[in-house]
Amino acid sequence: MAKNISLGYYQNNGFLVLPYLERGNSRAIYFPNLGYSKEFWKAINVNSNNDLSASYSQKAIDEVKNSLKKYKNENFETKIIKIKLDWYKMEKDFFGDIDKFLNFGKALAKVEKINVLITPFGTRGSFNPPRVGNKFNLNVTSRVDFPAGNIAFGILQNLFIIDSWIGGEIASEKYIKRMAAMTFLMKSTIFSKYYPDFTDITKTKFTVDRDLLSQSNKYLVELGLINKNVSIIEKLNNLTTQEEKVLKVLNNNRGNYVTFDEIADVLWGNDMDDKFSLLVMSKVMENLRRKIREIGVNKEVIFTKRGKGYMIII
Repeated sequence: MAKNISLGYYQNNGFLVLPYLERGNSRAIYFPNLGYSKEFWKAINVNSNNDLSASYSQKAIDEVKNSLKKYKNENFETKIIKIKLDWYKMEKDFFGDIDKFLNFGKALAKVEKINVLITPFGTRGSFNPPRVGNKFNLNVTSRVDFPAGNIAFGILQNLFIIDSWIGGEIASEKYIKRMAAMTFLMKSTIFSKYYPDFTDITKTKFTVDRDLLSQSNKYLVELGLINKNVSIIEKLNNLTTQEEKVLKVLNNNRGNYVTFDEIADVLWGNDMDDKFSLLVMSKVMENLRRKIREIGVNKEVIFTKRGKGYMIII
């Protein structure tokens, strides 16, 4: 979740990051304010993984665990018990309908076990089918303010990925294909009975609550993920000559990749053929990233694409 917020995936696709639970809002993400350290954001940003199946710094994980132990949150025990009871009532029929109406038999045969976590945090729900030997575990989270049918939705997404290998992160082509298939299942087939109030969060037309948007933006500023009023470029005043040149060319091509050769030309000019070094180039970029973090910007700003080059998004 922190990685996707840092990358701007949620914010850029119409989701609101909030420090509290906005009940029933499928576009709201509850990201508790745990007083994250600079080391936490550094560990998140330097990791190239973006998804639930990724491994992250143990230090960052321990920081969150320790902070959550002290975090005062509402008691959701009664709500969780109700969701569990509702799920037990529909579970047998749900898997029976999968057997009758969906061609997921091979996918189900590969499932070792299903793990469900009901939580107040995060998105409406998440899913992840990690491979365990020749089998898969289906990991599903469902937020406490959504009904038991949300668990069914998460299980179907897992099975769909195992069956078709179509996963994908938010806004990617694979994500759009998967969500189109899932939305059809949940709204236009027998599976709609398990989640009558299902909403399609990929719809481009939706109403944004201005007050919630304002609260979300203020929270992102507090987290260091939006730089208020003063641009990053203006605040960076301790750069070397090389770093200034590289930052200028990246900023002039904001949102587009600058090739390794173009960066090399900025760094070494006519001596590029003799001095060209991806290692030196990488070091310059890492220094820029470090100095950007030092001015309080915790989101990723400079991106690398293997075989292509570097891009800045501010």
